[in-house]
Amino acid sequence: MDIEVEGKKIRSELEKFSLPVLKLKPIAEAAKNRWSSKFGGKPYWPKGMEYPESKSGQKLFLLAQINFADLPGLPGFPQSGVLQFFIADDDLYGLDFDLSTEEIVNSPDGYRVIYHADVEVSEDLIEDDLPEASQKNPLPVCREYRLECTQDSEIPSPTDFRYEKYATDPFEYESELANYIYENFIADGSKLGGYANFTQDDPRINGEHDNWILLFQMDSEFSDDIDIMWGDVGVGNFFIEKEALEQLDFSRVWYNWDCC
Repeated sequence: MDIEVEGKKIRSELEKFSLPVLKLKPIAEAAKNRWSSKFGGKPYWPKGMEYPESKSGQKLFLLAQINFADLPGLPGFPQSGVLQFFIADDDLYGLDFDLSTEEIVNSPDGYRVIYHADVEVSEDLIEDDLPEASQKNPLPVCREYRLECTQDSEIPSPTDFRYEKYATDPFEYESELANYIYENFIADGSKLGGYANFTQDDPRINGEHDNWILLFQMDSEFSDDIDIMWGDVGVGNFFIEKEALEQLDFSRVWYNWDCC
């Protein structure tokens, strides 16, 4: 068997299941302003609005902020407004692995997802006394990064639960072909939309969570000037039900992360 030829054949068959994606590249510079797209830093937050806290009363930290006015359009996603992802600065990044999916989604404690449909583009109207991640906090992101964005599309990742439905169980391939698939079809990187990547298993179960799609993924990344790390080179994912995303309802978002 010619592994590359067979791999290209499988890729061609999977193209019809491609999804649009906005890939996010962190740059080790401060964002242009408080309402810009970024990882880390102080969030955009209108004065007088109740800030997200854990059930114990601890203020959450900004993980990522997406200003859709800054980005190319992505089908099915907001075309304007600011979407924010907050997590707690504890050893598990705000996630309780002992809770069920429904408990996590229906009563989030260590994380929140907030959408601002209308954005006040004035520093005078924005709260400044807010937490900001630093090296003192046990968080995946410990400084601010501005974001660059590119449009793309991607085929199903073998770690995404839908891959088996569209193709076959990756473990049914011969070992060399399976290795090729995992090396070349991986859906890694930080992004909005597309297919999810995992270092362990997809927490979604075929038949039970088919309606939950990837909203946002932040991947570990490290270089001379980038240091984003989920545990031991892991990845963080946020999922949302299709109908909720269409209605711009971010009250039920499923947060998960895993690492090697």
